[in-house]
This record gives sequence, structure tokens and C-alpha cells, in this order.
Amino acid sequence: MKNSNEDTFPRLVGEWLELDREVKYSNPWIELRHSNVEFPNGGKGIYGKVHFKNLAIGILAITNKDEIFLVGQERFPFEGAYSWEIIEGGGPLKDSPLKSAKRELKEETGLVAQNWQLIQEMHLSNSVSDEMAMVYLATDLEQFEAEPEESEKLQVKKIPFKEAFQMVIKGEIKDSISVAAILRYELLRKEV
Repeated sequence: MKNSNEDTFPRLVGEWLELDREVKYSNPWIELRHSNVEFPNGGKGIYGKVHFKNLAIGILAITNKDEIFLVGQERFPFEGAYSWEIIEGGGPLKDSPLKSAKRELKEETGLVAQNWQLIQEMHLSNSVSDEMAMVYLATDLEQFEAEPEESEKLQVKKIPFKEAFQMVIKGEIKDSISVAAILRYELLRKEV
């Protein structure tokens, strides 16, 4: 009963049996799917899933003086709450994640990095979505002109990394990718 064609039902998804699926909403970034399922324990029910059409990309841009670049912006889903974050954006699933990371870094800050290292892969909300994130450490930075998207109104600041770490500890940085990236980098620094 295992199918490689995602549109053939019923189909096995690990130990889950997806009986059928209906797309309830779709735009260029997300798709909301409703599925009737059989749970791994044999029971039947429904499952809603937000399918993301892009990979979430995070960039931890660190200077040779141990400073970090943060981006501030209002976030519509949280009623316009202001959020300080590492550099982030979406990368088309067909593109190399590193290519997307380089593009996002240049767009939002004007920075170009000579050295790149993948430091974290994450499932962002795996109970309701398939959104994946990849976080890169970008170093040996050179400054050029930023090229933000027309929908972005960004504020960029450079602060000592230890200050950003304290912002996470105090709960001032709430964005999940930023929290994970900053904590991961702090651990990596201690391993050296």
C-alpha cells in the first residue's frame, strides 16, 4: 500500500495512513491541507497541516569582533508586535539553501560573507506544519548596499554577541529561529 505518488490515496505516511486530502487554502507561500487519517494506533480521525512552499533560512552574521547583526521589524501575525531577529527569509525548495542564505544576507543587510557553516536544522512547528529551517553562520563579512524587498521595513543593528545572548535569556528575542541560532552559537563557542 506504500505509494511514491503523493496524490494517490490511501497512502502510508510512516505508520500513519492518509485516507484522503483536501486543500482548503493556498497562496504562493503556504497551503492548508485537511486529511482524513488512520492513526498509528489504529484509530481514525482528521489532521490539518500547513504545508510551506519555501524553506525557512536563518543567518547568524558574526563580525571578527564578536558582534552580531540583528534585524528589527513588525510581525503581522502577532498584531504588529516588534521583533528583533537574526537575518531570516524564505528559500525556494528547488534552490540550494546556501544560495538562499547568501541572497537573504545581502538583501536585508547589504553584507556578503566569505565563510559559511550550516549550524542548525530545525522543524519549526512539527505538530501542525512541515516547515523546515536551516541556520547558517556567516563570517568574514564585507559591507555593501542592502536591497530589501518592497514589503520589508527593516531596522538593522550590530551589537556585541553577548548582548544578543542576554536578550534571549531575558525573553526579549522571541523568534524561534533566532533563539535557537543564538543559543547554538553560544554552545559552539564553548566547545572550541
